[in-house]
Amino acid sequence: MEEYSILQQVKIRLGQFHIEEVTDPDTGVTSDVTVFDHKEDNPRLELLIKQCTNEVINKRMYPKTYTQEQIDNDLKQFEDTIINLTVYDRSQAGEAYMESYTENGAVSRKWVDRSTLLTGVYPFVKII
Repeated sequence: MEEYSILQQVKIRLGQFHIEEVTDPDTGVTSDVTVFDHKEDNPRLELLIKQCTNEVINKRMYPKTYTQEQIDNDLKQFEDTIINLTVYDRSQAGEAYMESYTENGAVSRKWVDRSTLLTGVYPFVKII
C-alpha cells in the first residue's frame, strides 16, 4: 500500500481526491494513481494539522532534554489522532463551537466531545 503524508490522509478522509488510470509509455503497464483535489483547501488543512500536532505535543509534555528528532519519532504513534482531530475540526468549518442545531425538527446535530479524540495521549513520564 502506498504511504501517504498526513495532509494526503486527511484529504482522503474528506473525499478530496479521485483516481486516474495512467499507462507508462515505456512499459505499457497501466496503474491507478491517486490525484488530490481542492488544492485551495490545503493551506487551511496544513494549519489545522499544525495546530492539532501542537495540541498533541503540549499534551505529551516532552522533557526539555528531548530533541526534535525524539519528539518527531514519538509523534509518529499519534498520526491517527492528529488526522482524526484535523478531520473533526475541518468538518465543523463554518459551524465553529456549535453546541446544537435543529432544522425544521427533521435534522439535529450534536458533536462528539472533541476531547475523546485525545484518548490515549498522555503526558510523557520519565521514571527518575
